[in-house]
Amino acid sequence: MNIVKMMTIGFAVLLAASAEAADIAVKDALGREVRFVEPPARIVIAGKASFMIADAVSLFPGARARTTVFAAGAASRQGADDFLELVMPGGAASTPMNGDAGAEQIAAAKPDVVLLKSSSRRLGDVLERLHIPVVYLDFETTAQYSRDLAILGRVLNDEERARLLMTYYDGLRSSVSDRTASIPATKKPRTLLLQYSERGGVIAFSVPPPEWIQTELVELAGGTPIWKDAAQHGGWTIVNLEQIAAWDPDVVLVVSYSAAAEKAVAAITADAAWQALRAAREKRVFAFPGDFCSWDQPDTRWILGLLWTATRLHPERFKDTDLTREIARFYSLYGLDEATVQSRVIPLIRENIR
Repeated sequence: MNIVKMMTIGFAVLLAASAEAADIAVKDALGREVRFVEPPARIVIAGKASFMIADAVSLFPGARARTTVFAAGAASRQGADDFLELVMPGGAASTPMNGDAGAEQIAAAKPDVVLLKSSSRRLGDVLERLHIPVVYLDFETTAQYSRDLAILGRVLNDEERARLLMTYYDGLRSSVSDRTASIPATKKPRTLLLQYSERGGVIAFSVPPPEWIQTELVELAGGTPIWKDAAQHGGWTIVNLEQIAAWDPDVVLVVSYSAAAEKAVAAITADAAWQALRAAREKRVFAFPGDFCSWDQPDTRWILGLLWTATRLHPERFKDTDLTREIARFYSLYGLDEATVQSRVIPLIRENIR
């Protein structure tokens, strides 16, 4: 073989290899195609609800040491920063912010890709004008969870891990919905999920939008979300005690992001006005559990929230569900052994999970 032919073949091989290396294409949650020459080495997570993306990325062991998280104030209040320190010791940096990080702060981290929620499109547009690739994720519904884990698997060059995680989530979700799908509508508890908040001594209650995961968890667990038709889209809707009394739910699930939900339940059920409610009389007002973060949110812990909700709405159908075992199984996905879960996670759960 002459030298010219050898060079021609070699050049063709190089071109093919180059084309293959450049063919890392990711379709994000907005349907945009983002291309990379090679798997991103430096990953930044920013924007609103950044901790929800960070918790998902942390499920990929190979990504932990190369990820920087700009955590907003809400994450710190829920303890998400503490969780990242637990699962990423000596790895990713978590930079607490009073508000969302700006484009200049993010650019200073020299990211190969920035992961943002779809709601942070304005920030993403600025970053892309700085020639920083952006991949959008939603992580808002159970269906989006599987899709977005697949997107992460592609971005992080670990699609096998993504498939394993999707199998875990889809399997547990199906195990719950398979047990509740046949329940007649008349047998589904009329359920009210309330967020409790207190500011300056003033107590407020609100309900989630019909499209949010909190509503979906109640439906999957075999309940009827009685607030669904009254809730506004896009954010929590404030409701008063008169409206709650008019609904007179069979079950009330109380969420609190700023304090222990168990304390919120104790406070409201001690109120004489609440004693007139069926759920209070029958002692079916429950505090939604949480550890580092509340389990009702579209965070990785939503699967624990689903299991717990099912045990409260249909205790007989789910009497074989061992939540302590499921918590250990969940945290094993983060590489935490049972002893660590018992010492670092379980003590944070102030609400009843038995």
